[in-house]
Amino acid sequence: MKKFKGLRKLGVGAAVTALAGSTLIAGAGTAQAASGCPGTRIERMSIDTGWIDLYYSNGTNCVITTSRTPGVKLKMVAWLEVLGGTRKTDSGYYSYYAGPVSLYAAGACVRFGGQVGVVGTDSDWGHCG
Repeated sequence: MKKFKGLRKLGVGAAVTALAGSTLIAGAGTAQAASGCPGTRIERMSIDTGWIDLYYSNGTNCVITTSRTPGVKLKMVAWLEVLGGTRKTDSGYYSYYAGPVSLYAAGACVRFGGQVGVVGTDSDWGHCG
């Protein structure tokens, strides 16, 4: 508690702002370092057991499925499909994440999905172009 003594003098709102700012700075980094996928996260689908993220960079889409219980080995799946083209899947028993799964899809629509344990979901076709 002594660490934050100076923050108490600022008031609750300022302390929260100061702490949030330090968290953002500490959490700053590249998307690739955080996810295994390069580029910008353009969609997240949450499920009870984890989440499935879609990233985009220079015509390439990338999917990674992440567990909410890291360290516990579960059946995990990450998949990505290009409309009229290829479907790529990573599936296995993993402790942290499945993927990354990447496909070039400039000018095309994609859909993606994933699974952690027995819970999964998939997207509709989208992110065209």
